[in-house]
This record gives sequence, C-alpha cells and structure tokens, in this order.
Amino acid sequence: GKASDDSDLWFNFGLIDKAPIFDQVIQDWDAKMSTDPQNEKFVAFEFGINSRSNDGTMAAKFNLYSTSWNDRIATRTVDNIDGDEDIIYLSGINQNHTGIEFEFSAQINEMFRVDLGAGLGNWIYTDDATGTYRDSDGTDATYSYALKDLKVGDMPQANLSIAVTASPVEDSKIQLLYRYYALHYSDWSPTSREFSGSSNPDRAQSWKSPKYGILDLNASYKIPFEYNGVKPELFFNVRNLLDAVYIQDATDNSRFNAEPFRVNSHTANAAEVYLGLPTSFNLGLKLNF
Repeated sequence: GKASDDSDLWFNFGLIDKAPIFDQVIQDWDAKMSTDPQNEKFVAFEFGINSRSNDGTMAAKFNLYSTSWNDRIATRTVDNIDGDEDIIYLSGINQNHTGIEFEFSAQINEMFRVDLGAGLGNWIYTDDATGTYRDSDGTDATYSYALKDLKVGDMPQANLSIAVTASPVEDSKIQLLYRYYALHYSDWSPTSREFSGSSNPDRAQSWKSPKYGILDLNASYKIPFEYNGVKPELFFNVRNLLDAVYIQDATDNSRFNAEPFRVNSHTANAAEVYLGLPTSFNLGLKLNF
C-alpha cells in the first residue's frame, strides 16, 4: 500500500507444509521406513518499504524478514552389527533466518550512477534434535544432537555491494562493482553433533572463514547499427580485477584435509577450503531484438 506519493509499504506472509521426500523416510535397499515422519514446516514473514525522490533520480528499498524452518528432516547412514547399513532419522531440526536488507541508487547526473546494497542476517538452529534408529532385530535407540544456537553454515550472513557506473558516451556503460562478504560459517552437518547423555556435547561454532572483498569491472557499448530490428552490443567483463586471494567456501572438520591432531577442533587447520577464482575476463557480442 501507499505510504505517500513517493513511498510504498508491503508485507508478505506464508505458511508451507512440506512432505518429506522418499529418500528421507524409506531405505532404498530394504524398504525400512522411518517411524512417524513429520512434515517440514515453513513460516515466512517479510516487511518492507520502497521510496523514491520526486524527480526520480534516487530510490531506496528496505526490508525485514524472518523465516522459520521447523521439523526439518536429516538422515545418517550407520553400519549395524551384521555389516549392513541402516539409517538414523533426525527430527526436530529447527532453523530461524532473520535479517535486514537495504538497497539505494542515485543518478548523480547524466554520466554517473551509484548503487549500494547491504544485508545482515542471523541464521541459527533454534533447538537440539533427536535421532531414532531401529536396528536389525527391531530394537529402537534414541540419539541426541547438539544444535541449539549454532549458526547455519555455507552462506555469508553479511554482505555489501557498491557499484559506480559511468556513461562517457551515448549507449555505453563502464561499471566498477565492489562485493564484500562476512560472517561466513563453514558448511557442516547436524549429524556431526551427536552426543550421548554421558558425554559433553560439542556446541562450538563451525569455523568462520575470513571476510573478503572483490572488485569487478563491467563494460558495454550498444553499436549504433540496426538490421531488421536486431541491435548488436559489445560487452567486456573482468571478474576479480585485483586478483584477490579469498576463500569462497569451506567445510568444517573435513574428513579428508583436516590435520590429524586438529580433528573436531573447528579451526582453519581442520577445515577444507575452496579458493575463489583468480582474475578472469570475457569479451563478447550480444544481439538484441
């Protein structure tokens, strides 16, 4: 709805009840089923405001979001005493994703434009979980998993982007884009946090990879030529212009690359990292019609 002549307010709300896929409740090799599998539930809320200046040279967007993902299902394969494989079915894996996002753009003059975007999230597991396992003789066992207050991994929870675009001649654009990422917790599995009643649960956060920033260059030029409605356009892109060395992804407590004395330490020495691409570029011709 309209808040004023130049501002809009909006609100989204959603409820989703998702049935688990077959692989999460039925073992392929013997058709053994999970006991009373629960549907996964999503509750999403989002509120925002869009605003612009009277002359249309500036615009801004701001929004708040909160999404709960409850009763998420996960499985873990184990070897039983007969040498066969069985599955532990985890239930009660609950996540909450909350955060804020902001965008701003300004057309300074006919030649220069500035764009800004930022986001800050807090994505956590809200509860511990339990796993049930029925062995080959029909005996049930329960396992506990320490997940409460741990950060969701495999995605930066803070980001910033700044772009400056120049148009030195008609139908041309040259843009410098800076992208910054932080609060990136390495990927990990809820099944790795299993504990028994007699042991101390591992509640340490997964390893947080270093924050990093990347500068890109993007340029294009619409050639002043047209044939049967087809207009050619040249483009040139350079990714990671300054050849920064950065960690794009990481796996916590890697089974393959952790130093033996660092296993389960949630440190850089126990992580498997994936470096981002060095400087690369592409040059091409695009046909618009």
